[in-house]
Amino acid sequence: MFVLEASNFKEARITIFLISINVLLYFFFSLAFEDLFYQLVQINSKIFVELEIWRLFTSMFLHGDIMHLFSNMIALLLFGTYVELNFSKFEFLLIYVLSGLIGNMFSLYLLLFNVISLGASGAIFGLIGATLSLLIVERDTPLIMLGLFYVFYFVFSSFSPGINYFAHIFGLLGGFLMGYVLKRKRKSFETY
Repeated sequence: MFVLEASNFKEARITIFLISINVLLYFFFSLAFEDLFYQLVQINSKIFVELEIWRLFTSMFLHGDIMHLFSNMIALLLFGTYVELNFSKFEFLLIYVLSGLIGNMFSLYLLLFNVISLGASGAIFGLIGATLSLLIVERDTPLIMLGLFYVFYFVFSSFSPGINYFAHIFGLLGGFLMGYVLKRKRKSFETY
């Protein structure tokens, strides 16, 4: 069941570490180093033309403003804690990083050539997808309905101006598929 207690947050060390990195990087780049900041965000033209592939990864840890950071970190705290406590640490990191990269890869091919994109949203939507897959595998019907409502709300809100909805949608799908496969595999081992 999707219930978190204060002790759960203490056990979610990787989630807390990821939040800390995002917050520290936000304040670091808020103070200075604007040139370096623009070397790390996802700029599709720089990836295609100059093969600056690292931008697909580094952009997942950068945020444009304090509200962008705050909303992402609250979602990371809630969904990250839940997913981290229900998967191995390796599986959690795999879901987080690959969901973010999947979202960024689709953004690379589906957004305009000179678009700038940044934020942890693709990775966080991957955690939302993994949470939904957990609820489905565990057959928690009331929470599945609530989870679906939540997913539709977030996907719908992704279509606001200035939001990279491709990162959200494909991060969500990537996290859902990885979470479902990993949880089903573990559940089949438990039945033997």
